[in-house]
Amino acid sequence: MTEQQLISQAQQGATDCFSQLVASYQSRLYSYLLGRCHNAFDADDVLQETFINAYRYLDSYDARWQFSTWLFTIARRLLGQLKTVYHVTLDALSGREPAIENDLLALDRNNFWRLIKRDVSARQYDLLWFFYVEQYTIKDIAHIMKQSESWVKTNLHRGKMTLSNNRELAALLEHN
Repeated sequence: MTEQQLISQAQQGATDCFSQLVASYQSRLYSYLLGRCHNAFDADDVLQETFINAYRYLDSYDARWQFSTWLFTIARRLLGQLKTVYHVTLDALSGREPAIENDLLALDRNNFWRLIKRDVSARQYDLLWFFYVEQYTIKDIAHIMKQSESWVKTNLHRGKMTLSNNRELAALLEHN
């Protein structure tokens, strides 16, 4: 069955078809979320909420866009909500910014996306991830980010320029 057929069947209530869609995108989405969240537990929560919302609002899916583009859009919105809640809670407790868990970084030292995350803003990270890992077009990235294509091009260039100051990261990025 094609992806569009799975979506159509899922929209008609076939949960097994939606489960197949989840299985198709779960690892890609989780990899992205793990790089953006403060820890693996948050990434798991956002992943689960993304698929819950996707199922809940499946009728609103616009077939003009790739299904993955729609999923990443949902995930980005949820990340924004998580960041707001996380920062408010943290500010109330200590007034400090959250740190990435040291044990998670220790487990994943070879993942240069974690290193990239240290050098660029969250938006630049998203742009670079969508462009290099997901290999989305500028148009798809603009749709996910809810920005113009020229904004995407400009900020993608700025992210690349930021990374060019770190030659090791820039070389790794160009080889992927």
